[in-house]
Amino acid sequence: METFRCAECGNALSVPVRLVELPPQPPSSLLDCHHVNPPLLDPGTYAIDETAYGCDQVVDTVVLSPGDVRGTRIVHDLVFIGCWSLAGGNLSVACESCGVLVASRTDDCRVAQETRFYPSVVVREANVDGVDDTADPFALIADWDNAPSDTRRHAWLPKPTRPRPELTATRWGGRGVREDLYRDDPPA
Repeated sequence: METFRCAECGNALSVPVRLVELPPQPPSSLLDCHHVNPPLLDPGTYAIDETAYGCDQVVDTVVLSPGDVRGTRIVHDLVFIGCWSLAGGNLSVACESCGVLVASRTDDCRVAQETRFYPSVVVREANVDGVDDTADPFALIADWDNAPSDTRRHAWLPKPTRPRPELTATRWGGRGVREDLYRDDPPA
């Protein structure tokens, strides 16, 4: 078992994964055009693609299932959008700690989901005991890193960096959104 870390700051970028052979892409006839397709690799595994990939023609990219990736964020300004979702092919996923671009993400129609770490910006570390060293025992089962979704009337809203009620009142004045945003009770 091995884990991947950011070469710049050492932030953990994956759960412990084991090396497998890269499977071929499934035929497009088996993939759905306008729904979420399954990942290329099983959870807890990774593969190294020796062929050139993406706009930069990078070789030896590390392919993981998106559910095995931790400590990253998508940089929306750099994402290539295909006909349905993220088309991949360029660095668009950054380390959450230091902001260095570390991976690309693919989740478009007629392709399997995958995250590709670029070898020059990640470090592979052996996990000698083969046990997940994170505090969360359910890390391989589900993604518990995020808070539960907000079930309020106006759905999900980004976390404000600084509360700015004057902007909220101006933007949505009179529709009751301000009261829902700044309630004291926890979401149901």
